[in-house]
Amino acid sequence: MNIKIPKTFAGKPIKGAIKRVLAKSEKTNKTPKNENKNSDINIQSIDDYWQIQGVNYMNEIKTINLAQQLLPNMTQDKHAEYREQAISKGEFYTGDMPLYHAVFTALFNQKDKPESEQARQFIKKSMREKWLMTLTRIAYQPRGKDKIIHNYNTKDEYSLEEDIIGEDRFIQNEDRFTLKALLGTDNIQEIKDIYNWINGTDTYIWRINSKPNKVDERITRFDAVSDRADLDCDWDPAYRDPSLGVCVMREAHSQKN
Repeated sequence: MNIKIPKTFAGKPIKGAIKRVLAKSEKTNKTPKNENKNSDINIQSIDDYWQIQGVNYMNEIKTINLAQQLLPNMTQDKHAEYREQAISKGEFYTGDMPLYHAVFTALFNQKDKPESEQARQFIKKSMREKWLMTLTRIAYQPRGKDKIIHNYNTKDEYSLEEDIIGEDRFIQNEDRFTLKALLGTDNIQEIKDIYNWINGTDTYIWRINSKPNKVDERITRFDAVSDRADLDCDWDPAYRDPSLGVCVMREAHSQKN
């Protein structure tokens, strides 16, 4: 089944959008060096999206566009299908948990910039009003470690194993391996700082609390309320939710260890 991608996004025609983005990107890349000499990260508001340079995703430095409107309500399976079509057209799509966290980190690291604050307000509002879908899925296992699937059901899918099952709680140092598997980092203090910056609260993780009798697959989402920012790891795959639209523009250089 094909998903029909709309002809317009945020009131603008989609056809030829990638050409417009690349043209604007080429212009913005001509910024004099002395304007960015103090940072490897840069953010600009362009039309209906923010372009964020210097995003460290999977140990590579990326330039990522973040749409200023949410993608439509869909199941995770449909978001995955939509993603494959959107990538071929250079349009916005749903990312996995590590990609979103990498974007949040890049924004946090330049939080003094007005564009980062604009993006933060949009993310906070979206998290508080909606449950934001990701393309990370967890297959909770009756025995052994759980299976974490990123970029679920796409050509870029990859998986790893870690213990996710545990107590629902505000994140603690003991959760560092779980968070590494989910977000791509085990820096607990930085994770706390990032979501405190976004939502003004501590970070809470929801998950299955005990081993299931058989493999139990759940989707992951971001959301927030007045007293916590949530990493939701226990929702039914049948749920339909919107997502933050992202588009990886280019690879600048590899991050050295």
